[in-house]
Amino acid sequence: MWKRRISTVFGYFCKITATDNYQKYLEGIHNQYHLVLDKDKKKLIKQNTFNKSSKNLDPSILIVESNNEDWKLDENGYGCVKFLSDVNQDIIEDELPDHLLMKCITIDFEYKYEPFQEIRTQVDIENLMSVSGGFHDAFIKEYKQIDDGSLYLLFDGTWGCKIEVWFDGDVSYSIASRIGDNCDPYWFGSTVLINDGYVYFMDEEGMSVLDIDDDYCWFKAMRMKYHVIPNE
Repeated sequence: MWKRRISTVFGYFCKITATDNYQKYLEGIHNQYHLVLDKDKKKLIKQNTFNKSSKNLDPSILIVESNNEDWKLDENGYGCVKFLSDVNQDIIEDELPDHLLMKCITIDFEYKYEPFQEIRTQVDIENLMSVSGGFHDAFIKEYKQIDDGSLYLLFDGTWGCKIEVWFDGDVSYSIASRIGDNCDPYWFGSTVLINDGYVYFMDEEGMSVLDIDDDYCWFKAMRMKYHVIPNE
């Protein structure tokens, strides 16, 4: 997903030519790009992951599905779908063979994006962690207990987007550690677990159900659903 458009991602690369360590670091951030279809779905383009002219690292692309089993990756985690792996990246935008471009267009056409995602499996958890960046720098901007017993949250601060979250079915939670004048509202990381028919969501990495107490911000429910709202 990028700039409120949906495209299958066909590759992820970062070209580094600098020899100075600091310049390598900068290029490692600003030279990242993803291979996606343009807005008209007629051409494969390199979309910069971050806006080079911005002082903030606000991603222009949100990865809503983390599965890349059909990709060929190098030791640094860069690469692309296997059928594009032999194409020169320097010319891929302008000289991609028609049959490969049509394959990209067909794959993208057949993919149906569902804007509201429910957490049912470990794959669903991995996708949420991918698009949210693990909720690093996130904070609860809004929360609301609904008459039917469900709970609504709006997270802001996540890189490149806001995320709405709903819990329903035997909902319990504690937010006291993150809400209030004397609390730090910003999350450093998060954990989502599925255990004994419940989904657990906590404001710390690597947690287990046994770790939960009111020193943490946590949520428990039979169902958890989310919706990603890309930044403008």
